[in-house]
Amino acid sequence: MTNLLQEWKSQFQGYSRNILLFFCFNFVWNLGLGMFGLVYNLYVKSLGYEQTTVGSIVGMTSLAAAIILIPAGIMNDRFGPKRVITFGLVFTIIALTVRSLFEVEAGMLVSSFFGGMALAVVSATILPFMANNSTPQQRVHLFSFNMALVMIANVVGIALGGLLCDFFQFVIGLEEILSLRFTLLLGVVFAALGIIPVALFEKSEQEIQPRREPLNWKRSWHSHKSSLQVIGIFCVLGLLSAIGGGMIVPYLNVYFEDRFEASKSAIGIVVALGQGATAIAFLIGPMIVKRFGEVRSVVYLQLCSIPFLLLTAFSANFYLSSGGYLFRQALMNAANPFYNSVKMSYVDRSLRGLASSSGEAVFNLGWFLAAPISTGLVFRHGAYYGYAYAFCITAVVYVVISYFFYFFFGKNRFKPVEESQ
Repeated sequence: MTNLLQEWKSQFQGYSRNILLFFCFNFVWNLGLGMFGLVYNLYVKSLGYEQTTVGSIVGMTSLAAAIILIPAGIMNDRFGPKRVITFGLVFTIIALTVRSLFEVEAGMLVSSFFGGMALAVVSATILPFMANNSTPQQRVHLFSFNMALVMIANVVGIALGGLLCDFFQFVIGLEEILSLRFTLLLGVVFAALGIIPVALFEKSEQEIQPRREPLNWKRSWHSHKSSLQVIGIFCVLGLLSAIGGGMIVPYLNVYFEDRFEASKSAIGIVVALGQGATAIAFLIGPMIVKRFGEVRSVVYLQLCSIPFLLLTAFSANFYLSSGGYLFRQALMNAANPFYNSVKMSYVDRSLRGLASSSGEAVFNLGWFLAAPISTGLVFRHGAYYGYAYAFCITAVVYVVISYFFYFFFGKNRFKPVEESQ
């Protein structure tokens, strides 16, 4: 334990001012989004809409993100993250506020579409920003700590969101819809605080001297063929991962309500515990990498999560299902920092925005494709078998992803960019 703490202490001492400010931004931003994400699906259901409407909203948000992400990544590479992230932040806050107030289905779908676009612009800057402000030796720890920080912020936001809903409804005596709406707006306020640290970011090279020349794909292919091949592979893996995750992840809060009739506070606590378990896994993650390496760590963690995924799928007991959810959440997500570190290491600096945004674009496209399948299964087969089928599809997809990831990056078919240079 002492060695682990000493290791993290030395890492923090080496982080730049931009990275420390970024941590502040990411905490308040994800706290607000955690509150909003937990409550919004419940808000839609409280308005009297069916599960298929929730799926349509999730699908619309994901489609919007898929459309804008690649242009956002190219803008990040050309003009720098500070400008891009500020633009995305302002429009995300506006869109989330509008989503909290609309009750008509058409308005909710349109605002979800534009909100998905704005949120995607912010997310497209995160990986390249961290990679450009760190060294290769810092990235596993940096990505792990950042994701742990996101999980902790989500724990606070999700737990706070569930408790506030019940507080407004049962203590103050507001109607269910109003209690949910007030909680959504409070989540937006917390997210808006992220503008302050972003305004203090130091300008990057792209912001001091923006690239003016038009993008030449033919020249980029000859100059960065290996990087573009890696981006293509990660796009395929991201699409598969999104189809698998999109079957279950957006509906986990509704899953616990549908199958076990759990209260909003109980749902908030379970989901928050899942985020907390993942945060702990992120902090321990660098030790796993030291033993097995980045690629093997990704594969082992993903495969180990599958039995717990199936436990959640088939259990008829709330506590067993919750336990399976906690372990699946921790193991599957603990692989993400190493996955992202591999991606940034194998792609040239000038293409990192494109690598991040294209991966997220196909990820959102996968969620868009998976949303009607998942909700259709639940609608046709009910709360038990519908979710069980969706979880099983996800398990099969995760096995396929693990195999292909090891096939491409565990056999030294590509070399890290810094190493080759």
